[in-house]
Amino acid sequence: MSAEGEDKGHARRFNMNDARARAEQALRKSEFILSRAYGLFRDPREEWRQIKAEETTVPNIMVGYVAPLAAIPPICDLIGSTLFNSMLSLDPASAVVRGVVTWVVSIALVFLLGLLVNTLADNFDGDRDDLSAQKVAAYALTPAFLSGVFSLWPPLWWLSLIALAAMVFLMYRGLPILMKAPEDRALGYAATVTIAAMVAGIVLFTLASCVT
Repeated sequence: MSAEGEDKGHARRFNMNDARARAEQALRKSEFILSRAYGLFRDPREEWRQIKAEETTVPNIMVGYVAPLAAIPPICDLIGSTLFNSMLSLDPASAVVRGVVTWVVSIALVFLLGLLVNTLADNFDGDRDDLSAQKVAAYALTPAFLSGVFSLWPPLWWLSLIALAAMVFLMYRGLPILMKAPEDRALGYAATVTIAAMVAGIVLFTLASCVT
């Protein structure tokens, strides 16, 4: 075999190994996300304790957890709109751009929510902690992101309201553990953050709509 042929063979094997490694990494990441979501729904108090003990960084949370979940609503919306023929008057390229902008805005909203959780900690007798606040924001929004699957069939949009209630409940369970807020003040803390997040979300998505 010529040297050129050997080089091509090595390159082909390298590409296959690289693709296999990437696939395994994606599988592990999806398993982690599913396990985390299941744990939050099954036993939120215990799952929040595990989250508190995890050594991680804000970028890792955003890239490894928030970004994949934040892609669910725009992708499902794109598929649902296509299936129900509501995109006939919309240019496909514009629809993709809208989806990407929605994804980016969703990630930004989670980060802003974390800042808000940290800023309001003093008002509810909690302790400020940047990383813990971002954990609360990222993992409490899990139901909201997963509810994006309802966009596959637009008439089910109202089920997202259940996801909003689940988000408040998860935040209520997580704030005493991660932000050390008193139990009797955690519900007000969670409600305040949620209302502020809804207002911020409306503003951000309105601006995103103007862009797209």
